[in-house]
Amino acid sequence: MIAAEYGYEVLPGVAVDTPGVEDVLRRRERGLRWGALALIAEVLLLVTVLSLAGPGSAAGSVTAACVVPVIAVTGGLTLLWRRARRRERLVMSTYGWQVWPVRTQEVRVVAAEGERARGRRWGTDGRVVLLQPDGQSHCSFPVPADGWDGPRPRGSGPADRVWFAGDTRFGGMVAEPGGLPFRYVVRATPGRRRGTGVEDELARRAGLMPRNRTR
Repeated sequence: MIAAEYGYEVLPGVAVDTPGVEDVLRRRERGLRWGALALIAEVLLLVTVLSLAGPGSAAGSVTAACVVPVIAVTGGLTLLWRRARRRERLVMSTYGWQVWPVRTQEVRVVAAEGERARGRRWGTDGRVVLLQPDGQSHCSFPVPADGWDGPRPRGSGPADRVWFAGDTRFGGMVAEPGGLPFRYVVRATPGRRRGTGVEDELARRAGLMPRNRTR
């Protein structure tokens, strides 16, 4: 593990055992029940109308035209929510917390809106930068947009620390010291560093390593 090679603290156990983490995961996973209940209610509504009015009736056709897209959207969102919750639990059940020095900064990126230069439009985006012992960047992740509670972008100021559970080549969970709150982050482009056999096995188990990557 690269954090251990750098001499950074790696906490014993896995991240999911941190007090409070399991409660947050379960609370998020309960959202699946609401999605499933909504999906069942929508299907029952469609079946009831079709059975009463008849599949070929005007009422049945209008109801199907309105409800079927809603069922598809609800089903898709429920599956995406389930995938996200499974991903969080997998990562936090596979990795322990690594304590990384970090800074956040704004970087220039190609954007749909912004200043035009060299035939492109440019904007800014936040990055969470995990630091090497010499203070140089080891890797960076886009700042999680959904309620990020970590360090705020402030250029090259003093480094803070975050807890990270995952593989810095791909992504994982970033949390404030203590383990809460936590957010899933992923690298825009996977790192090129070759991992050890143990690192690769953990990354596969946690679903972080792309399937088409062997090392």
